[in-house]
Amino acid sequence: MSKAIHLSEDSFKSAIHENTGKIIIDFWAPWCGPCRSLGKTLDTLSCEHEDIKIYKINVDECPFLVEEYDISSIPAMLFFNNGKLIDQTVGLITKMDILRKFY
Repeated sequence: MSKAIHLSEDSFKSAIHENTGKIIIDFWAPWCGPCRSLGKTLDTLSCEHEDIKIYKINVDECPFLVEEYDISSIPAMLFFNNGKLIDQTVGLITKMDILRKFY
């Protein structure tokens, strides 16, 4: 079962600043096949690594965040550690590559 939390533009900043530790922001859309595939990987990851919080941003519903973080292609992920952006990826990546961002 996914532990990913869907964020809006209003809830994004508080989610990042109120949570210390490891955070992944997944920029996705329901019509994007690769996004759905990555979503399954993130669901697995969220069950196996409870120290990583996973949030989802629907690009169709959050255009200001898409612009702010210069998201030009999806799936895209932002990686935060203790409130600081540490990396950003575009496209499908493996679970191991995701984990390497933090460990």
